[in-house]
Amino acid sequence: MFRTQINSNAPIVKGSGKMMVELPFIPHAGDNLMLGDSQALWQVVKVTYIIHDEFHPKRDFVDLVVEVVLSEDQK
Repeated sequence: MFRTQINSNAPIVKGSGKMMVELPFIPHAGDNLMLGDSQALWQVVKVTYIIHDEFHPKRDFVDLVVEVVLSEDQK
């Protein structure tokens, strides 16, 4: 599982454009994800990997930041 922060320019959950999830895969630009209170379809536009150096307490983890926009199918 990949601990992932999802960022959006529109509310995803409880009025916020940010949420934390655990994903069983690494999404890529163009992929679609079902997210949020309404389980709307969101399209991935950017994925950023955060790799911690050897001195960081979370050095064994790779975190992801995923930017999404509401999918064209949902508009």
